[in-house]
Amino acid sequence: MRRIAAVAEYIFKQSFRNKILNVLILFAVFSIGFSLVVSELAQEVEIKMIKDFGLFAINLFAFLTLALALTVQLFEENELKTINLIMVKPVARHEYIAGKYLGIVFTILMNVILMLAALMLILWLKGENPWELGLLLQAMYIFLGTAVLASTAMILSVLATSVPGCIIFLFFFYILGHLTVHLKNIASQLDNALFQAAADIIYYLLPNLELFNLKDKIYTPEGLFSPQYLLPVIAYAVFYPVLSLVIASLIFRKKEFF
Repeated sequence: MRRIAAVAEYIFKQSFRNKILNVLILFAVFSIGFSLVVSELAQEVEIKMIKDFGLFAINLFAFLTLALALTVQLFEENELKTINLIMVKPVARHEYIAGKYLGIVFTILMNVILMLAALMLILWLKGENPWELGLLLQAMYIFLGTAVLASTAMILSVLATSVPGCIIFLFFFYILGHLTVHLKNIASQLDNALFQAAADIIYYLLPNLELFNLKDKIYTPEGLFSPQYLLPVIAYAVFYPVLSLVIASLIFRKKEFF
């Protein structure tokens, strides 16, 4: 556990040493502030516009943080060959995968917290309650969804032969992750067994990011706390990353670096 924590700390520090990531974080916070401009276009629903735009920005930049952090790590591993230095240390390969995942997830968490703090400050300046439960839960679910996607990124990182290829697939999975539910619903209405089977495979293999979308429940407390909704989501947020990291570790164990 101590070695996993050491790898996570190294990945976290390396991510925040990257100037591009720092610029991304500043731009993300600035984008939250831009919600004030957007809200002026619809003054009747000003607060709702601020919340909706702010949460959209948090979701988008959480994903971009993941993509950039993964790019930084893959570049260092593949181009600078830092992976060779790590592999000669007494760190098991599964420990490296787990530590790398935690380091990237902590980077995403830090960015989400900063953006959420900026959004809460704006709401406070507007005279609203910044500690609204629905808002905090939505930000938490955005983080959980991105953390689930990050576990898929670990599999991509050990399979990818190039950094651009890995990032392209990550974008592809991000988009499909929001469409798998709709694809499965469409397939269930068609009389095509092959299409239904393909839709089921995509639905169960790819991360289901729509599970973490609370836009239809954020204003209904009974929906937020429904056991029929919360328990499956929490279970999914735990077991999907664990399974993904196990798969990534098994693949990584067979890779040769020397």
